[in-house]
Amino acid sequence: MQDISFTLISQAYVKDSTGQMVPTGEPTRSEVIGLQKSVYQNEFFQADQAGIRAEGVIEMNIADYAGQSKLIFEGKPYTIYRTYEPKDKPDIIELYYGERVGNG
Repeated sequence: MQDISFTLISQAYVKDSTGQMVPTGEPTRSEVIGLQKSVYQNEFFQADQAGIRAEGVIEMNIADYAGQSKLIFEGKPYTIYRTYEPKDKPDIIELYYGERVGNG
């Protein structure tokens, strides 16, 4: 595990005239510090079943997270496909991130 800096990305959406959700305005970026953790073997399998290539887990302060679904780490964009709030660490959230693959 090691401390890292990464960027959380937020995007606002509105319904267009056909009822589809479309992005509005520029994405908001927030620089955050977290702790890089390893992905366990079963996480790779479960993510793969959902069409995602698991890349890593970041543990961070829950107060800095506002439901964002994307992040940038080491210059590369990723999807946050799952979060977890450990019961024994109420001020922490884990972000599971990866890349969508295939038709997922």
